[in-house]
Amino acid sequence: MSIFDTMEKRHHVYEYHKKNIPDEIVKDLLWKAWKISPSKHNFMPYKVSVIGPNKQAEKYKMWLRCRANHKHMEELGPKLPRDDLSVNPYNEKPEEYTFHTNPAYNHVRYNSHLLIFSARICKPNGYMKHVIRKEGHYAEQCEKNEVANLRVASSCEATLFAANLTALCIEQGIDISYNLCFPGKKDRWKDMPYLWYDKEKEEARVFVVMSLGYGKYFRHQWLKDNKKGIGHLDLKPEVDEVVEWV
Repeated sequence: MSIFDTMEKRHHVYEYHKKNIPDEIVKDLLWKAWKISPSKHNFMPYKVSVIGPNKQAEKYKMWLRCRANHKHMEELGPKLPRDDLSVNPYNEKPEEYTFHTNPAYNHVRYNSHLLIFSARICKPNGYMKHVIRKEGHYAEQCEKNEVANLRVASSCEATLFAANLTALCIEQGIDISYNLCFPGKKDRWKDMPYLWYDKEKEEARVFVVMSLGYGKYFRHQWLKDNKKGIGHLDLKPEVDEVVEWV
């Protein structure tokens, strides 16, 4: 099977089966993803916190943050200026909006394994130690005060790992889903110390959340069941809108 055929099988999960993936399988998939994921100077300035089947309270904390962040943005949205009011009529009538928990977040709360990708402070390998000491290279990945500046690069690398892991999971009949709706502020993770890159200040930078499990009910099915008449309109932009030849 080609990589295209493999990746085309991915669908966003609304509900996983209660059957859990054995930890040993997850460990093997994570090792393979680590092995094939590229990183500038081999620093890998992120960590993957694995929350297994017996850590439901930690998954609930993450789900609460996703829900709260969504609610915050929905309440904030009408107060922000818009280039085109027709895109968001609630900008003129915020009282007509009622918040509902997005079922797309269910996969964060109920899954076999939840992975949280966040920033970490790196240690240089032997080669980079030589480059730093003998050639004067400045390794931002080793400095706490550079985490914010490296946010784009680090999140890009983390998602390369997540993408590789996705393909490996699908090959094994394991479904995955992503979530990017969570607080961006580094001080919003006080009760999740395993995410901290700065233990003194209790600060974290989260890049992406990824769930693993055996899918039971998917977003495309939910759209068909609950959004009759408009679900079929949920399409990607055309390739020419995304890919531009210069």
